[in-house]
Amino acid sequence: MWFWIKHLSLGFILIAAALYLLLGKGPVLEANKSNAAAEGLSNFYNSFRSTLSSMTEREKYVIQLGEPDSSLAEQLSQRRTSNKIPAHWRGEIKARRFDKGDTLKEVMSDFAKQEGIEFLWYLDKDYVIKDNFRVDETFITTLYQVSKAIDSDFENTVYGFFCYKHSTAVITENPTRYVRDNCVKATL
Repeated sequence: MWFWIKHLSLGFILIAAALYLLLGKGPVLEANKSNAAAEGLSNFYNSFRSTLSSMTEREKYVIQLGEPDSSLAEQLSQRRTSNKIPAHWRGEIKARRFDKGDTLKEVMSDFAKQEGIEFLWYLDKDYVIKDNFRVDETFITTLYQVSKAIDSDFENTVYGFFCYKHSTAVITENPTRYVRDNCVKATL
């Protein structure tokens, strides 16, 4: 009889354990519950949200300007002056400050006025300066450095030109034939 009691007790314990594991809400089952699809979707939205927040950080410093009203050739032909500036003119070497919060277009326009020339920004974006910095160079070298600094943000190469016949500096992504024929490309 001891044989049957021992085996029936063991059978009862095994059946109770099986029912507990299959039907119960014990800690063993809750720890292993995981929905891989839900976790994957959650991870995707977390990374997407962080991408959006970094885009808005970048957008704080980029100003969309749109297309200019008139062509660059028209603007330059209106500015033809009798003031003769040599084609090899570069401007005075001096400290040129770029202050936080100003835009590149504003700062370059101010530098041009200080040199006694006009400035045309022919790009569809302008940039807010994040931190103060200084360049100790001529105006033409500064124009070249600015054009190279923002070049990677445009589809085509950004160029700086000095149009000595017009006493005008130009920064543009798409230089026209008129600009290439009547202006000198800014270099170091």
